[in-house]
Amino acid sequence: MKKIIVLILIMLSPHIGLWAQKGWSVQVAFDEFSVKKNATEVVMSGKRLKDFHLNYFHSLEIKNPSVSDRQRITSLVKADAAQAITKEENSGHRFYELPNKSQHAYILYRDNGSTLTLIYIEGKANLKQIKQYFQKKQK
Repeated sequence: MKKIIVLILIMLSPHIGLWAQKGWSVQVAFDEFSVKKNATEVVMSGKRLKDFHLNYFHSLEIKNPSVSDRQRITSLVKADAAQAITKEENSGHRFYELPNKSQHAYILYRDNGSTLTLIYIEGKANLKQIKQYFQKKQK
């Protein structure tokens, strides 16, 4: 019985992101670019995120993205950023808080030239908590 449950969860896991990101342009970026050889995708939900006050985490890291890939992802992020209720943009990264009725939703985007990172997260954590967590991870 456990094997059947695990199998069902594995089959459903790629679709969790569709529910969480539905309606946002970055969903297209995850769909299009996660299959590339130079891309690493991470999707988490549930107990693993509880300590961070998050329900959903989806990241995409692309090593040495092509100019066209970089332009495509940047344009998708900008489309969602136009609807953001909170924005923080500088040369190193971009944080956007998206309108969401039930919980906080964020896009974090970083392009340091050799690596492009796109993260979509949802949960009860506020922007200050999210930024603190990612600043700790960068040190």
